Amino acid sequence: MLALVLLVTAGALLWLSGKLPLLPAPTAGGPGTGEPDAPSADASAGPFRRQSGSLSSAQLGAPLVRGGWVTACGAPDTMKVVVKLDVKMGRVLKVDVHTDPSDPTVAACVVRAARDLRWDVTPKTDHVTVRY
Repeated sequence: MLALVLLVTAGALLWLSGKLPLLPAPTAGGPGTGEPDAPSADASAGPFRRQSGSLSSAQLGAPLVRGGWVTACGAPDTMKVVVKLDVKMGRVLKVDVHTDPSDPTVAACVVRAARDLRWDVTPKTDHVTVRY
């Protein structure tokens, strides 16, 4: 009986450390925990973290620094684009886009692209406005 307990304990420790190749290592959140999964990071961004306070200006601006996602929506260099975002739990809660000159197609594309952006996970709602 003691051997079985030690074997299960050793297996659990290896699994939690990520050294047991048969099963993926556990992640924070996920099914049954009542917490949403942390967003997955892409190759250009660092890993996403959980934090209890608000995001810093640098953290809020990091996914927005490169305007390639705006130009990919067909916004010419001469177009002014203002994007206002509310971010919570690493995702966009609310997005408002204004283009000058007005172009509803570009604005709708920017809204969709903004909803795909990810931040570090925090329960606080943060606001950011960016002009391109």
